Amino acid sequence: MREALIGRLIDRINAFGDLIPQISAQEMDVILDVPKDKSISQHLWCVVGARESYARAISVGEWQGFSCSLQSLGIADFEQALQSSGDALVAAIHAVENWNERRDQLLLAVAEHEVMHEGQLIRHVYGMGKELPDSWVWA
Repeated sequence: MREALIGRLIDRINAFGDLIPQISAQEMDVILDVPKDKSISQHLWCVVGARESYARAISVGEWQGFSCSLQSLGIADFEQALQSSGDALVAAIHAVENWNERRDQLLLAVAEHEVMHEGQLIRHVYGMGKELPDSWVWA
């Protein structure tokens, strides 16, 4: 089951990279007129930070706290950070030699986090009247 989850997580990681070419710099910061809406850039900042944070946690086997390396929020910054944070997370997962219950819980949590933000971004992008890439299978 773990391998199936890892495969699906990698698919979701790759899908986020497919979103960036379809979004303009102006659209990154659009807030919809609905309660508690977040912009695309706010969601993606959280995704990048979670990937980086969970990569560290999975490597050492316990949560180390949240942090995000993004200092600038331009399209190119997000494109690079989504790729590098996804690569770091996948590398951390593949480097684990001794899986245990705690690491399994961390893996599940980061997978849930990716999917949660994907769902929020689906609603946001459709609310802006835009389409999503085919890799966004839930859209």
